[in-house]
Amino acid sequence: MTLISYKGRYGSPQFNEEALLNMDDFPLRADDILLCSYSKSGCHWIWEILRLLISGPDSTGQEKIDKESYMMEWRPYNQYSSLPSPRILNNHMTFDMQPKDLLVKKPKLVFVYRNFKDVAVSFYHHHCGIHEYEYSGDFGSYLKRWASGQTDNGTPWSYTLGWENGISEHPELPVFVTSFEDLKQDPLTQVRKLSEYLGFSYQDDFLQNICDLTDFSAMKKRKGPNSFKNKDGNPVMYRKGEVGDWKNTFTVAQSEWLDQMIAREMAESKLTFKYTL
Repeated sequence: MTLISYKGRYGSPQFNEEALLNMDDFPLRADDILLCSYSKSGCHWIWEILRLLISGPDSTGQEKIDKESYMMEWRPYNQYSSLPSPRILNNHMTFDMQPKDLLVKKPKLVFVYRNFKDVAVSFYHHHCGIHEYEYSGDFGSYLKRWASGQTDNGTPWSYTLGWENGISEHPELPVFVTSFEDLKQDPLTQVRKLSEYLGFSYQDDFLQNICDLTDFSAMKKRKGPNSFKNKDGNPVMYRKGEVGDWKNTFTVAQSEWLDQMIAREMAESKLTFKYTL
């Protein structure tokens, strides 16, 4: 697998090395919204919800604006200075690798997580589908690689625990935490809570319209054609968007092995993970 190595970490070969090395100096604004997650945890989905909430009821949802335009690993930070406020910035960096301004400017922070088994399957297809990674291993070998931190983002448990602890240790930070599964199970409730967190008091008909516009099938139809494609021409970022798809890939032995690792590595976590709905 081809990766960028920086500061003892690994990053996607699509990312800008200068951006990765200088992330701590990225100048934030107090009115920024910062979306953070481990890869394949629903970040495209949440980002689009945030964009529509900020745009308000006059938005048709058809604007051709992609999450990558605001992704902090994508290019040097000075290239984000012209973006209008409020910027919906996003990254997959660990808590300790966030800009120093996070604790100074205290922008609104949105953290989303997803059950590890669905993440593993989705990330596997991501790594196999994007040609810059030059990866073609089978899922069994990939699972061991991913679980040992030999992919971008590091191990999912160190990433998730790092964020959980960072949020706990800095109660002064305004943070909204949700999971892929909670959003999938009851999108209107989660979108309403997110709207209120951002300071809006929208009516439910508008919030339901956002739910409809950001439903997986609607997102795939609207944004998939302009997304990264795998060798078969299918959008890598919009594959299935389901909860429990891991059952179609994991063997019983692989599932049990990962269960044991999760129990050991996440023993201190207070987060709730749902592996099926």
